[in-house]
Amino acid sequence: MNKFLPHKGATDFFKTSDGVSIRYGVFPAEGMAIGTILLINGHREFIEKYKEFIEDFQKRGFHVFTMDHRGQGLSGRMLTNPRKSHNPDFGRIVMDIQEFTEDIVRPAELGLPVFLVSHSLGSHLALRFLHDYPGVVDKAVLLSPFTDMGHGGFFKRFFAKLFFKIMYFLGMSRIFAVGQARRKSMIDHNHAFERLTHDQERYDHSQEAIKHNPDLFVGGVTYGWLKGAMNSIKKIKSSGFMEKIKTPCLFILSGDEKVVNNQTTFKLIAKMNNVKVTTIEGARHELYRESDEYRNQMWTVIDRFLYGRIQ
Repeated sequence: MNKFLPHKGATDFFKTSDGVSIRYGVFPAEGMAIGTILLINGHREFIEKYKEFIEDFQKRGFHVFTMDHRGQGLSGRMLTNPRKSHNPDFGRIVMDIQEFTEDIVRPAELGLPVFLVSHSLGSHLALRFLHDYPGVVDKAVLLSPFTDMGHGGFFKRFFAKLFFKIMYFLGMSRIFAVGQARRKSMIDHNHAFERLTHDQERYDHSQEAIKHNPDLFVGGVTYGWLKGAMNSIKKIKSSGFMEKIKTPCLFILSGDEKVVNNQTTFKLIAKMNNVKVTTIEGARHELYRESDEYRNQMWTVIDRFLYGRIQ
């Protein structure tokens, strides 16, 4: 038994239409089921990192279906060097989510409502999924969405994007981007902790999971990944994109956000209908594994949003 996974459930693999092996998990509800959660995780993440979050949904009566995205976790990697985060086509990951939903989630749902829950890059992918596949889920909860490159001002972000494009067109797509961690020892965990959560024990859980299974680790991004991210950001910012998303959505943002750009997120949300927004002041980026002070606020909002649909 893997102590880093939810105590009830199992993991397996499925093949995508282009032949990539995707690891997924199915974690059944405790007691009578009242709904299904399609959980979409963030960049460089894996199922083990969401153990407590998944168990919280199980206790609330939800089946949980989730997966490791291609290029991370125990799913198939895109390059011979498994430490490189290289996904130059975010649209292909969105297709993976759809195939997972059609092949694994839908056949098992038993007529229950399906709710999408996502975090960070997962919330970016969720926006594209909701746009491309309307009507697949009943509601969506998007935590700390990744909607733009970086935190700096306009000129800083402009020149960073220009540099990334130049490196990509010079044939550096598969090369680690400057400043990216090529191995675990390069990660500054003090810096990471201060950006992600206030809860040291919850932060340490994922690091212990990687020690238990080093294959879960993936390092920094390539220039190809950055180009893919810029293309995808351009798509969600394009005219009419956000307006076409009709699924009821709840956005929960972190007040002490140092990873994604909340200003861009607010601008995009303003284009949508049927949307609710909550900012949890003082919370850091990873709300689902924040300290209880902030995490309890997150759950209060999620419970109100989801239970309102099924009571």
